[in-house]
Amino acid sequence: MKVLRDDNLITISYDESLKLLQTFWKAESFQQVQKETVFEIIKEIGSYLVDYDCDYYLADQTHRGVVYTVDMQKWIAGVLQEAVLKGNVKKTAIIQPVDFIVSLSNEQTMNEVTVRADFRAFRDRESALAYLGI
Repeated sequence: MKVLRDDNLITISYDESLKLLQTFWKAESFQQVQKETVFEIIKEIGSYLVDYDCDYYLADQTHRGVVYTVDMQKWIAGVLQEAVLKGNVKKTAIIQPVDFIVSLSNEQTMNEVTVRADFRAFRDRESALAYLGI
């Protein structure tokens, strides 16, 4: 597995043997995070989805503390759905945040997805991995 980014907010890695891009938001993301930082991270994830040969994307947002505002929800959904389509990602599994408000903002972001990409949300890692077939 190749680690593409690892800082106090998120770890992004790619497993070439599984063709799997994984993102893992850390508990530290509950601190105040600037909107621009979130946009930078989402753009980076989008570029990896396009540039790497990803069949699968697992977004573990269990500990994500950033609440997406309405304008962020639309922008994030647009960037990620475009990247998933351009990168020919077959399946995307999103593990929902444990925080209720953060989880709600995540669900609203998923509702902004307008294309027929295969996005599914889960409450635990095991179910997400089973859906991806990994």
